[in-house]
Amino acid sequence: MAIRKPTPESNRVKLLVGIINKEDELRFTDIVNECSTAVHFSGVGHGTARSAYMSYFGLGEIEKRITTSLIPASAEHNTLNAIGHGLKLYLVGRGIAFTIPLSGISNIINDAILSGVDKPDRPTGIRAPISRKKETKTMHELVIAVVNTKYTDVAIEAARAAGATGATVFHTKSVGNERAEQSIGTGINRETDSIFFLTTLEYKTRIMEAVRDVAGLKTEGGAIIFSLPVDDLVGVGRFEDYVDGEED
Repeated sequence: MAIRKPTPESNRVKLLVGIINKEDELRFTDIVNECSTAVHFSGVGHGTARSAYMSYFGLGEIEKRITTSLIPASAEHNTLNAIGHGLKLYLVGRGIAFTIPLSGISNIINDAILSGVDKPDRPTGIRAPISRKKETKTMHELVIAVVNTKYTDVAIEAARAAGATGATVFHTKSVGNERAEQSIGTGINRETDSIFFLTTLEYKTRIMEAVRDVAGLKTEGGAIIFSLPVDDLVGVGRFEDYVDGEED
């Protein structure tokens, strides 16, 4: 299978991630499909933190959908705006959507997704938002901590104290890591929770260090912590380009 390397921004594919309420899953993919050709995958996230955190992090429904879509980079801004409006992500607890750059993708998928980017804009059936060009673009990071399920609450509390303002948790498990465990010198927990913290670049290191200190790899928490760059996002109070009156 041929793998396409990164191309100029106008001719690239990006990963769109939506962490949304379960009833919004189909609406999410419909909106993305109205904006461009896309490929989608979806999974279920469960809030496993204490009830006090469930409300704070918008996890009151317990179940969230984590939907990933491959979209053309040229449609990124319009797609995020359309999702923000269509799902009202400017309201607390509605969810969040953001994009992540890719380092490679198969030629077949790449060509299919980019097949319509040079065509005239297709009707979306979505009211166009009022666009306000920002003078600077805030940099964001997605911090991921894969931690022993018994230490999920501890990790979230430490991250919150370090400046985290949101998290999504879903249950995962460790599989096939025997070789890595030999190199690391310690076992990796079999039953884990993967915690997603979407944060600004300013707080990324603080959050990662806070989780490491209370539940790091050399502790019983056994957390594996890493981060990914985020290109753009809407949701959790950061959606600024809403149409007048639509915030009510």
